[in-house]
Amino acid sequence: MIKRLIFDIDGTLITGIDFKVFVKNALQKFNIYSEQNVEKFLFAIKKYESYFDHYSKSDYLDFFSSELNTKLNDDFLRIFFDELKFAVPKENDELLHILEELSTKYELVLLSNYFQESQMNRLNNMKIGHLFTEYHGEKITKPNRQAYYDACGNNKPSECIMIGDDPILDIEGAKNNGLHTIFINPKRIIFPNSIHIESVKCLNNKIIDESLKNSPNQER
Repeated sequence: MIKRLIFDIDGTLITGIDFKVFVKNALQKFNIYSEQNVEKFLFAIKKYESYFDHYSKSDYLDFFSSELNTKLNDDFLRIFFDELKFAVPKENDELLHILEELSTKYELVLLSNYFQESQMNRLNNMKIGHLFTEYHGEKITKPNRQAYYDACGNNKPSECIMIGDDPILDIEGAKNNGLHTIFINPKRIIFPNSIHIESVKCLNNKIIDESLKNSPNQER
């Protein structure tokens, strides 16, 4: 019996966002804007998790300061998080309706590799943040085993479904640790032994039941 649905955020709950404009705005407000710095920052976003298995403000600021060859501080993070509040889709009514229905039957939680403060600001701006009871992915990031177990809470991994768009972090990592999975796959990437849907808006009880037919690889 499934008790908990664990959602990734970017590419899953939030789609179609180009972060370049929000990075540009933050760098401009901090007076360090250049096209080169924008590109360096975007590249460093992808690079950060190859060095760290968590998100802390001190490590994040030190890392990005080094990558941009400048000195970033807490004011920069405040500016950046304020910009990211608006990195959300304009229309969320359908998604809100789907999540409200699911929340009547399942626990809804989040597992996203980034700062909780920033990600929750975005979800609250979409009017869906209140539907999620827990946030994971800041203190320990995917694909570390503990990240998935923390997101399961007091439930067994086999009682949880990880829903996300990354075939490695959200699907393979979750399955390897005993969770069921649903792959958000609008590009129709070939990935075996997983239920594929185009978006969270397609999620329903039938899809959830279907996902149980693909057994996870192991369980703690």
